[in-house]
Amino acid sequence: MKTVLLLAAFVVLLDQGSKELALSLLAGAPVPVLNPCLELRLVHNPGAAWGMLAGRRLVLAGVSVAMLALLAWNRRDLCATRLSRLAFGLLAGGIVGNLVDRALRAGGLVVDFLHVHWRDAWDFPTFNVADSAICIGVGLLLLASLPCFRAKR
Repeated sequence: MKTVLLLAAFVVLLDQGSKELALSLLAGAPVPVLNPCLELRLVHNPGAAWGMLAGRRLVLAGVSVAMLALLAWNRRDLCATRLSRLAFGLLAGGIVGNLVDRALRAGGLVVDFLHVHWRDAWDFPTFNVADSAICIGVGLLLLASLPCFRAKR
């Protein structure tokens, strides 16, 4: 469990640090990183994924706290394998990272800055390190639930 908490703390620190950098460096136009598919663009997101539930700060914070409680409640099952421990740490860190924004930033806005797109033909909503950790954590948790990964390791 100690390694899970360390991973979660690392994700929170990386997320918050990258958001502070984004806030200080990306006030102007987007910065191309890998043209034509990745740029850094500062966005203040008032909602969850794709802006859903925009302006519902307390609801979104409540869902985050409920998810953390659910993770803690199921920690024995979720920490049965190395893969599931990795997933647990990424999920917890990502949830806390965005929860910190909702709690401490004006208006409960979450700072997003990674924008993936393909020229003007395809555009994915801007996201952050915490969002990435949550998505990867969910994917690893699904993978860990497959029978071939269930044996304790």
